Amino acid sequence: MESTPTTNKDSPSAGVVLALPCHKLVDNPLRMEYYNQTHLAGLTASIKENGLLEPILVHPQEDEQYYILSGHYRVRAVRRLKQKQILCRVCHFDQRTAMVIYCTQSLLTRAPSAIEEAYMMVALIKAGFNMSQVGGLWGRSKSWVSRRIKLLNALDPQIKEELGQGNLRPRLAQELARLPQGNEQARVLELIRQYHLNKANTAQLVDWWLSATETERCRLEETGGFPLPEFGEKFVTSQSPGAYMAASLNRCTLIVDDLTVFLAKQARPFSWWPKDSYRSFLAAVDTLSGFCPQKR
Repeated sequence: MESTPTTNKDSPSAGVVLALPCHKLVDNPLRMEYYNQTHLAGLTASIKENGLLEPILVHPQEDEQYYILSGHYRVRAVRRLKQKQILCRVCHFDQRTAMVIYCTQSLLTRAPSAIEEAYMMVALIKAGFNMSQVGGLWGRSKSWVSRRIKLLNALDPQIKEELGQGNLRPRLAQELARLPQGNEQARVLELIRQYHLNKANTAQLVDWWLSATETERCRLEETGGFPLPEFGEKFVTSQSPGAYMAASLNRCTLIVDDLTVFLAKQARPFSWWPKDSYRSFLAAVDTLSGFCPQKR
């Protein structure tokens, strides 16, 4: 086995470089099982063509196995190529330091998913780090760490899987986390995707959803139109003009129906009656009536 002398045992870049058997390498406990297959395929092709350009970083265990601190994708690629060994830089750290190195190396070499970051943060806190220290590793605030960790406890398993695979943006997931677990989050996620909502629109939708009745929610899902004026322009582009107009008119009709029921219970005359707006409404009704075939 090839080796190089150690120069500084406290440095992640120091240590002995060995060609270790792949079967002795163990995924770090903080590592999620998901791997981006496109990235893995590209890395495999690169290693096949050019060889491994940089040894992976490992931390030895008592059972003659090694935790991977940096290089999980490279190990997977080498195994795909049926290679039995891989060059490893073996560094000795205490468990606390090894956890910090894994997290920082992950941030330097790739972009972990939000849910993977949350798992790392929880493990660090269990190891004795406080939230401010954890935030410092990411260059973030204590409140940001708190929001990340909340994703683990507040999201449905299906939504967490979407987040872990990179199919859902963290800021949208944070809004979904405000909803109770169950099928509420999946229903709202479907609407977010159907209308390509951004974070601001999603926050408005979640606000509305939390205060709406189940009848109103079902009506929303069936008609495809939102009772929030801020969404108007977005839905003009995401729906066909005809579908958008039909949904908008349907909402207007439902509102008028609700108002009629309300007005029937009020004492006359109405001092607050919006005369100008009502005249505009009647004019619009006359215009629209000309578009519709009359029943005979």
